[in-house]
Amino acid sequence: MLMVEEGKLSLDTSIRQYFPDAPISWQPITVRHLLNHSSGIADYFEAMGSDGIAAFDLRRDYAPDELRHIFYRLPLSFEAGAEFYYSNTGYALLGFLVKKVSGQFYAEVLQERVFKPLEMKTARGISEEDIIANRSAGYQLLQGEVKNQEWYAPLVNTTADGSLYFSLLDYLAWDRGLRAKAILSEASWAQIYTPVKLNSGQEYPYGFGWSIHQSKAQPWYHHSGSSQGFNVYLSRHLADDITIVALTNLNGSEPWQLVDGLAEIIDPQLAKIAALDDDK
Repeated sequence: MLMVEEGKLSLDTSIRQYFPDAPISWQPITVRHLLNHSSGIADYFEAMGSDGIAAFDLRRDYAPDELRHIFYRLPLSFEAGAEFYYSNTGYALLGFLVKKVSGQFYAEVLQERVFKPLEMKTARGISEEDIIANRSAGYQLLQGEVKNQEWYAPLVNTTADGSLYFSLLDYLAWDRGLRAKAILSEASWAQIYTPVKLNSGQEYPYGFGWSIHQSKAQPWYHHSGSSQGFNVYLSRHLADDITIVALTNLNGSEPWQLVDGLAEIIDPQLAKIAALDDDK
């Protein structure tokens, strides 16, 4: 959205304007479709080739251009704007877009223009080389025994569908920024919190990177994330002016249960993510 405000990106322009080598079938796909997961591009974590073998190898160190061309070969699951389907591919492509129009790696843009002004002092892009003080390890449970997380190739850990380190204090600083509607204009925040309108005219409760629901007749913004043994869930109930975030480092853990439990203690009338089938 910073790039949009600067006129470097347009939400409703075909992404082929920025990636002219993309398939012709991608012409109807816009930046907005990528942001609200309605592009129809398959999730590269799930996509299978015609031979039944996964189209993507998490342990291969793809260069960014190589990875983008792998995305070009992924099938389109539906017409752009027809449905909602969460696709990591879309957000990885958004990171490539930021690099193309700004000249900077997306994590560098975040560092300079989001993390630093919001005083998110330890937030950063993932690096397999740097020694990072107090960095937590991710784990998985195999046959009842705790093991280290599965590893990803270093460059795979740099795509914009994730690839960031945060501490709990960083999340608190980010929440202060969200409450203040910092960094972006009021109009941009309004776009972010607007549910996607599908081609049918129906709305789906997802904006730009946020699930959007109502709790006590007020906005309830929330989202989860998971990768390599780490899980996080953040929930913002505007009706009670509370934000709850839980971070765990065991694959398969469900931090939303902790968040829902705390919300219920604070106010039993607050909605629960467990009751929303589309978010489970």
